[in-house]
Amino acid sequence: MTASSFVLHDLADETDGAFGLAETADGALWCTLARTGSVVRRAADGQLTRIDLGDSAGEPASVAAATDDSVWLTEFAGNRILRVDARGVRFSALLPTPGAGPSGIIGLDDGTVWFTEGRADAVGRVDILGRVSEFDTGIPGGTPGAIASNGTSLWFSLSTAGAVAHLRGGDSRPSLIALGEAEGRDPDSVRAQPDGVSVGADGSLWVADAARGLVCRIDRRGEVREFRVPSRGGRPSAVAADAVGGCWFTLRSSHELGHVGGDGEVTLVALPDAPAAPRGLVASASGSVWVALESGVLAELTADGIGAAGIR
Repeated sequence: MTASSFVLHDLADETDGAFGLAETADGALWCTLARTGSVVRRAADGQLTRIDLGDSAGEPASVAAATDDSVWLTEFAGNRILRVDARGVRFSALLPTPGAGPSGIIGLDDGTVWFTEGRADAVGRVDILGRVSEFDTGIPGGTPGAIASNGTSLWFSLSTAGAVAHLRGGDSRPSLIALGEAEGRDPDSVRAQPDGVSVGADGSLWVADAARGLVCRIDRRGEVREFRVPSRGGRPSAVAADAVGGCWFTLRSSHELGHVGGDGEVTLVALPDAPAAPRGLVASASGSVWVALESGVLAELTADGIGAAGIR
């Protein structure tokens, strides 16, 4: 499989800074544009709607489905949480902690939204009445980043602590699973640096370990299995669990898309439009895989293309 396996869709200008990517149940794709303080919606029929968030310097970062046709997003520099639909901003909340640096975000089925605060070592929640709460992670300097949920509890990465955190209950301290601490591991080896996280249908957590060139799977018992990426210095970044027990991931430095199958086989493919770095990643309900490139292009690996390449 080569870069020609992808279908390319223009989304924004290369100066916009395409970043986070999410899909809503209506088939729309949403991408944050970090450098222009906006988000763009690509409808299922390909129509584009660009939505101004009201702060050109806000640096919108992560985005996640809120309802069938709206999304939640974080504004890293603007220190806000927003909900947006095709008509514009429907909700906006300034965080109580100045400069908290909201990063990852996830909406739950009960209508609440959870997010991480990378500069405040905290996670936050917006309840169904729009009230914002913040909770200390208890890990100073841990830098919470990406966040995911299995519907009943939350996982988030702690990139500078070399761990992922599991949170049950809004006011409880998270439990930690340290990566890279298997028995007999060389103490001088590179420390783990977890980045993207995604929960699979079986409840397992997938984690991109950028520093060690690994994609990790943590099962319900907390057991960690590591999959080494055969790409020198590729640095796994975003991850997206598929529907059949595997996981897609991006390699930011080597400009590749990868897949770990349920049998542990790792496959890589060169992304198009190099050297634009891959950012957001979505494994769509339709079977396609979408990657947002910094150039403002969406690269789509269609379900037919996946099958032709022998990847499931």
